[in-house]
Amino acid sequence: SDYHVYSVGGRGDRYGKEFPVRHKFAIALTVEMDYHMMRMAPAAPTMVESARQYLRSGKIAIELAEYIRSCGYPARAHIDANYQVICPLVARDAGLGEIGRMGLLMTPALGPRVRIAVVTTDLPLVPSSARPDPGLIDFCRNCQKCANVCPGRSIPFGIEQEIEGVKRWQINSESCYTYWCHAGTDCGRCVIVCPFAHPENWFHRLVRFGIRNSLIFRRLAIPLDDLFYGREPRSRDPG
Repeated sequence: SDYHVYSVGGRGDRYGKEFPVRHKFAIALTVEMDYHMMRMAPAAPTMVESARQYLRSGKIAIELAEYIRSCGYPARAHIDANYQVICPLVARDAGLGEIGRMGLLMTPALGPRVRIAVVTTDLPLVPSSARPDPGLIDFCRNCQKCANVCPGRSIPFGIEQEIEGVKRWQINSESCYTYWCHAGTDCGRCVIVCPFAHPENWFHRLVRFGIRNSLIFRRLAIPLDDLFYGREPRSRDPG
């Protein structure tokens, strides 16, 4: 769909140039960012982990695209600094999660603690039947922890808006990037404060299940998360 594709390039020699994506299908993938590294946000280890997983997801996407091309079909890897598609929207429509308040993909198991890559291709594929996750979206509407801790005040507090035909939240990317430049890191406070970003274990799986399936549980989960994890992320000293 048109809303999956960037209208023009935003970096380097592609800046301001159109690049229509003509492939019919897309394959989205995610890789996990280490919880303990991300807990140090906004310190430098968070930036290192983010870059490491961008590299890992990019490597997977490049290898997959190369394999598809070896089978005789066109394919392109969309990776960090070389995107032509909006990866979170592609991943959402592929059924990997929902778009959260912070504008990132919220996966059922890891929340926003992932990095995404996409491969577009004309290889005939059976599209995923993505189902909306109203429980997760309702939780995001009421949680607002990411908006409260954002140093750049870049995350909106209101409800979703209709943006280019898609109902979702959209951050102020300019103020977000301005803070990155000021801090010298990729920040990451919004990612690690998210209740869905806690480590993958039986207890947190139970909590996530309750959030997605029970209105009462969703309302209780926010103050309980504040109690056990704090309203703001408790950054860990990398030393």
